[in-house]
Amino acid sequence: MKEKPIFEQVLIRLIQQPHVGLKLLIGAGLCFIPVVNLFAFGYLYRFSAQLRRTGQLRLPEWHDWSGLFIDGVKFALVWLVYWLLPLVLTGALSLVLLAWGLGALAYLLMSAMFALVSMLFCTALYRLQMRSEYTDLLDLPLIAGMTYQKRIDFLVPVLVFGGICVFMLPIYGFALFGGLLLLLAQTNLCYRSLESSQ
Repeated sequence: MKEKPIFEQVLIRLIQQPHVGLKLLIGAGLCFIPVVNLFAFGYLYRFSAQLRRTGQLRLPEWHDWSGLFIDGVKFALVWLVYWLLPLVLTGALSLVLLAWGLGALAYLLMSAMFALVSMLFCTALYRLQMRSEYTDLLDLPLIAGMTYQKRIDFLVPVLVFGGICVFMLPIYGFALFGGLLLLLAQTNLCYRSLESSQ
């Protein structure tokens, strides 16, 4: 896909994938169970890597479970460092702000941080999959610069991901797996179109 991807078209193409419901159900179910969720993360890693490599929006099959686990560990490393840890630290700061009666500021801070780390996470994962060098994850200025360059293109999918996480919080496995699948599809296609145009 050389032209700039349109979010609505990416969403429709994802929904129209063969057996999408079953694939989502498996991934979402796995996301509910700690450690077992690494298989779901491995699926997301493979989906993202395949999309970066081929530019084809196609959901992989659920097979090669030992490989999925290994890929899940790679995904989890990036997810923990670039997404979960910053959100936990911001959440702690937000609790302090709430205790001081600054609820609106706490909400604004968490929302802004959620958007920022979601974009940074997708960029960091893309960078890792370009060369499979973990040292690339340490190049925060490059990752931040890449994210800044595509910030407008990432805004809508990040807001949709945030909405999915908020409204589907009680069934967080579905929110996390489905939301990340959609977010990774859009961001990978954006970077892929940028590479194709250069």
